[in-house]
This record gives sequence, structure tokens and C-alpha cells, in this order.
Amino acid sequence: VGFNVARLGAGHYHQATQGDLYAARDEALLSSLTSFDRAGLPLNLRDDMTAVLWAKLLLNLNNAVNALSGLPLRTQLMDRDFRRCLALAQAEALALMTVAGIRPARLTPLPARLLPPLLRLPNAVFTRIAAAMLAIDDQARSSMADDLAAGRAPEVDWINGEVVALAERLGRKAPVNARLVELVWAAHAGKRAPMRGAALLADLGGV
Repeated sequence: VGFNVARLGAGHYHQATQGDLYAARDEALLSSLTSFDRAGLPLNLRDDMTAVLWAKLLLNLNNAVNALSGLPLRTQLMDRDFRRCLALAQAEALALMTVAGIRPARLTPLPARLLPPLLRLPNAVFTRIAAAMLAIDDQARSSMADDLAAGRAPEVDWINGEVVALAERLGRKAPVNARLVELVWAAHAGKRAPMRGAALLADLGGV
């Protein structure tokens, strides 16, 4: 699912950002394509779902940053320090993926390798180039932020933790993503209040 979904109440789910639905190409799905089209949610069938999943994971590395910020997604992405935190996590993941021979699919207007440089840009430049990325309504927060708010176990082990696991398989380290995993679990345990962008960036070693 390439877009943000906010749960606003019982049976009420709100699509808060733009994006596509992806599924592995399968004959069993072909008869359902018109139903997805009529619902306004066209289904994009792919032969490279592993590459799609890694590309989605790169984008979802922001979930931890957003959860730690305590801010709506758009407000968080307008803070350059928070964006630089995400850039650190993505650059680390991309370097490991290169070593592993993983080529993420292109799910955004820019290829994955250009996302960290884009995120590091000053606000005045970023807001002009990344208008589509900021097309987020005020109700959008990451699912990990929802986890923390609801007291649920956060999904961080399957997102940032997957980067850590990839590093371990390669005999390498992923200190940025490992630290984000630690911080999110600390927030879940009530041991960490929402952080400012500059403080999180310093904690991750980005200053």
C-alpha cells in the first residue's frame, strides 16, 4: 500500500496521501482489476515485488522518525532536521542494499538513491522540488505513531529492524537504524518524550 491510511473511527479509514496499490502478478487477480478501478484504487501488478517491498521499506523508515517527533507527517517533513534524520536512515539502508545486490523499485518521481540528497535540502528548495511529497493532509500520521498513541507494540522491528537484520547478514552494522529501533521501543515503554529534530539528529550522530 503506497499511501498513508488514517483510522478515524470504527469502520472509518481515510486515505491521507497519494500513492498506488501493488501486488505480485498472479492470474487469480486479473478478474478483480476492474473492481479495483471502479473503487478508484487501481491495482498495479508487478513481477518485481521484492524490489517494490524494499522501495516501500525505504519510505517507511520515516515511520520511526515521525513517531519520535510526535508531529503530523506534513509538519515533521517540513522540519529539515527531521528530514536529515530520515536521510541518514535511508542512506545507510541504500548502502547495505547495494552490497546485497538489492535494487529498489522506483515508486517516487525520483529514484531511491536521490531521496537522501533531496531530504537534506533547505526548506525553501525542498518545498519547491518535493511538492508531491508534501501533499499530505493534516490527519496523516505514521502507523508507528498510531502504535505509540494506542500503547500497541510498534512495528519498528519489521521496518528499521529489517535494515539492521540485513546488515547482520552482511557482517556489517546499521547504527542509525539500530538506534531508531532503540528509541522507538523506549518511547513505547514511556521512557522517551517526543523529540525535537535537532535533538534526534544529534542522537543519531548527524551533527
